[in-house]
Amino acid sequence: MVTKSNRPWNLESFLNSLIFELDKAQDTLSVKRLNRKLTYTVKDVALDLQIFPEYDGDKVRFTTAKPGETGASKVSLQLGSIRDHQIREVTKEPLTHDDISIEETNLPEPAWKELKKLGITSAEDLRRTVEDHKVDLEQVTDQKIDYKNLADLINQSRRRKQAPRVSKVSFAKSVPGKAILTLEGDNLAIASSLDDFPVAVINDQPVEIVSANQNELQIQVDEDQIQGVSNQLKVALDPYAIVTMNLKN
Repeated sequence: MVTKSNRPWNLESFLNSLIFELDKAQDTLSVKRLNRKLTYTVKDVALDLQIFPEYDGDKVRFTTAKPGETGASKVSLQLGSIRDHQIREVTKEPLTHDDISIEETNLPEPAWKELKKLGITSAEDLRRTVEDHKVDLEQVTDQKIDYKNLADLINQSRRRKQAPRVSKVSFAKSVPGKAILTLEGDNLAIASSLDDFPVAVINDQPVEIVSANQNELQIQVDEDQIQGVSNQLKVALDPYAIVTMNLKN
């Protein structure tokens, strides 16, 4: 029997800790080589573990068998070295600022857990799987897929890759009592087919969008709306992109 004092652990944490120690040993060698012509290093690591597996229906954890405990399973691990170019060949790129992890989406937890089992760990993975490879996710998972949610996630991923950037803001008087606020940049109003966008408010008061395109946005404001030292402008360019900035006189 497993005693309560023997704490369970998961394989990923165990391997990460072990590999981290080996990495530190390699880092030490990079300094030692400056002072010694000959030293020793670890070539391979092999471990035989006597463990009790525990499965809670979602995750597998292990408890190490103590001396005298019976009924344990044997797991053998062998660690070998891998070069950086090999890592690039067998792994995908880390999550970037232009993407979001699948856990951060509004998909229900059972759905994104099923997607992670398929290697879908980000919104871009999801877009590529559904749009580029035409995969019907309902056919390969046990989950009822809400394709409206999927479409939103795909659009959100696409918008992140075309994130808006404001490079210049300028004011110009138009008719008496009015001014035109111009925002210049990239990827501004790219959703021209959406009738309800873009929309803008200054200090939570609606203002009129005069014209909008990918590189320029013109907003007409009442001069009394921008009399303060600092005024907050919020522009919803589309359902997936909101620009917020403080305008100082």
